[in-house]
Amino acid sequence: MAIKPSDTEWSLCVAGPDGNFPANPVFNRLETIVGSSLSGVADSIVSETRRKGRTNAGQRLVNPRVEGTLNTEFTYGDAAVKLLLESAFSGKFDANGRMLAGTTETELCFQRVWIDGSTSYFTRQYGCMVSELAINAEAGGIVTADYTVLGRGTMPVTAANGTQLASATAELDGATYVEASTNEKFAGPDVKNITIAGLGTVDYQTLNFTLTQDRAAQTMLGSAYARGIGTAGKSGEIVVTFYRADLAPEKLIKNGIENPAVDISFDYVIGGEGYRFSTKAQPSFPEDNEDGANQMVTVTFVPVGYEVDGQPTDYVIQEL
Repeated sequence: MAIKPSDTEWSLCVAGPDGNFPANPVFNRLETIVGSSLSGVADSIVSETRRKGRTNAGQRLVNPRVEGTLNTEFTYGDAAVKLLLESAFSGKFDANGRMLAGTTETELCFQRVWIDGSTSYFTRQYGCMVSELAINAEAGGIVTADYTVLGRGTMPVTAANGTQLASATAELDGATYVEASTNEKFAGPDVKNITIAGLGTVDYQTLNFTLTQDRAAQTMLGSAYARGIGTAGKSGEIVVTFYRADLAPEKLIKNGIENPAVDISFDYVIGGEGYRFSTKAQPSFPEDNEDGANQMVTVTFVPVGYEVDGQPTDYVIQEL
């Protein structure tokens, strides 16, 4: 039989202290959109020496790492989603369901199961962090959440002599599973309570949120694998498109060029449950767009740092 995209399952767990799979891992299943992929990659270096007969002297693979994106539909009450959000924002949800973006990293391990009839094949990546989170919402669609991942390495499926390892077709010792949430996925009508200081009451058509962590694998001499994942900085933006009501978007820009930060918050919520995102962000100049019968305007906001309860942050995520 041939393995089909619908015959694969993703799950993830918190990595152990060394970034690898912990003993008795607790895997949280993650529902993904077809096309999601995490793969081992490397850089190739080609020898510049010359051989007899103009033949190639070969190449070597260096800087192995894990790269890819898990495409999902945003939901709530899901253990895997919470771990991915913690990794993306470098924060931790507290006992009250609040997370401040900061510098507390969450390393993750991923497992993909490929099912071929009665046989299951496993690929596993370790030492992973979310390097980019993109949550996109439009009035007439499902809210998507795409997690771009960078990791230290992929567990081998073959021994040095090419023999397939037993782990390639077996569960890890002591592995248990938490099923994915069966809650509804957020859709356009569930993106509510959008509040952007200075814009007043307007009707929004799209809200796209992007957070990027400038991460890189830290390679070292004497090892085929990275020693860890480093982070140089963080950037983000919130892009909203709404129906033109007045000149409030232009008034966000002061003295012709100044763009002071404004308070922004919005909810993804179904039946009172979900997430609230809050930040302070600086606006761009508004861009007009005539979309058929609709007069639209788009503004991009770039979050800035501020303090919450004495802690520096640029985003607050609250479970509802």
